[in-house]
Amino acid sequence: KYPWACEKYGSMMANHWEPEDIQMQKDVEQWRSNEISQSERWIIMMGIGYFSAAEGIVGDNIQHVVRELVTAPELKLVLGRHAHEENIHADSLLYMISSLGINPHECEAMFEQIPTIVKKNEFVTSISGNMRRDLDLTLPENKRLLAKNIFLFGQCMEGTQFYGLFGMILSLYRQNKFPGIGQMFRYTLRDESNHIELLRNLFMDLVDENPDIWTVEFRAQLTDIMREAV
Repeated sequence: KYPWACEKYGSMMANHWEPEDIQMQKDVEQWRSNEISQSERWIIMMGIGYFSAAEGIVGDNIQHVVRELVTAPELKLVLGRHAHEENIHADSLLYMISSLGINPHECEAMFEQIPTIVKKNEFVTSISGNMRRDLDLTLPENKRLLAKNIFLFGQCMEGTQFYGLFGMILSLYRQNKFPGIGQMFRYTLRDESNHIELLRNLFMDLVDENPDIWTVEFRAQLTDIMREAV
């Protein structure tokens, strides 16, 4: 029923990568040297600290909320691949932490102690907590809730907030700093581009099949959500 899902699954499979294939020797040398400024170290720590929480939140939502609520097998297939890629991203962050010798508890603490990270994570989980299975999708309000969740994670979180931090990490990469971390974030960025398109297509199909939910009020809600995300 959804040919785009099969095509997207194929392209995501073709993009498969493993963190351990990427050399971290240069990154380790730079991390231990004096050629890296405190601001640049902060960018790396903030990137790892934020994503170590955020990737888990995205994967959990895809696997235990969205994938549980769709019924078409090709949608379950491509969303399963999406969740698997979030696992790869989490694995890559662990690889960065262990390679650089960073205390993992410092990154874990950011999840609870950095106000901006706390605020972002509370924002994106504000809807998904009410959608844990047994959601009656014959009701228009629940269809809107699902559409809002897909929009929030696909366009606001992965499509906007993630890209803001990718820009900082990849700026260092373009200056030949942290080439291993930069390469992993380039691969992650490629994956996220697929995730954004996947969730955009899912959102558009949901709206096309349920035009009754596409009201002026609902569109205004989505605009407000994106404004808050930014």
